[in-house]
Amino acid sequence: LRERERESSSNKKKVIWALYDDAFSSYKKAIKQHFDGKFKVYSIGINNIKFKEKKNYFYRRIDLSLSNFNLISQLNKLPKPDIILASPPCESWSGADCDGRMFRSINENGEWIIKNSKYYDEYNKRCHKVKTRHFLQKETSRIIGESTIGGAIKIIQHFKPKVWVIENPKTSKTWDFQKYHWNFNGYKNSTYYSSYDSSFSSKPTIFKSNIKLDLKNFKNNKGNKDHMARGSYSKRSSIPEKLIKDMITQIIVFCK
Repeated sequence: LRERERESSSNKKKVIWALYDDAFSSYKKAIKQHFDGKFKVYSIGINNIKFKEKKNYFYRRIDLSLSNFNLISQLNKLPKPDIILASPPCESWSGADCDGRMFRSINENGEWIIKNSKYYDEYNKRCHKVKTRHFLQKETSRIIGESTIGGAIKIIQHFKPKVWVIENPKTSKTWDFQKYHWNFNGYKNSTYYSSYDSSFSSKPTIFKSNIKLDLKNFKNNKGNKDHMARGSYSKRSSIPEKLIKDMITQIIVFCK
């Protein structure tokens, strides 16, 4: 029997899909720590990793991008989500790469500014050696970024969870892309990671949602400035446990 059919006999636990929750499993770990037994959590990503699966906590390896033509049929095998939490890759949307970034902007008329191969040929002639950027690498990253945020939106629109949340840095160009390309809107709930945990950098972040969330929004100057510069990718992409706890606590109230 499909998992969806096995779940049909019990509606007591809300189902959460944690999309792209496979770098540090922040959502899964925080929910287990603070809300164990209240939810069935399905962490879904593309990494070939193994979790010791316990009751109510599962991992599924599924390509969540638009390039997966079987995306909906694969997800249909799982229990329908009450809540979707998504942290799609943010690298291609970042403005931190300055003149090396490919995606520049998109306006309300849907007009994009994206740097082409010729630009990188000229850019690499004048930039410092350590800032050399290769067009194919940047192009691949851009396509992945567009396809994964597109996949997240497609999933939300198809399965219509009661609550959905999409996380990305506050300065990410994904917000304009979602608004002006996909016409996909929501509450942009701002926060700083260091507001919840001083071992994190400030990392101004938005948790866009279909409900308004009251997240801590003060910059803790004592945040760990080395968090992003020296941490591993898993550590840099992780989300403070107390932030997730606060967010889920508010979502529970809405879902009652």
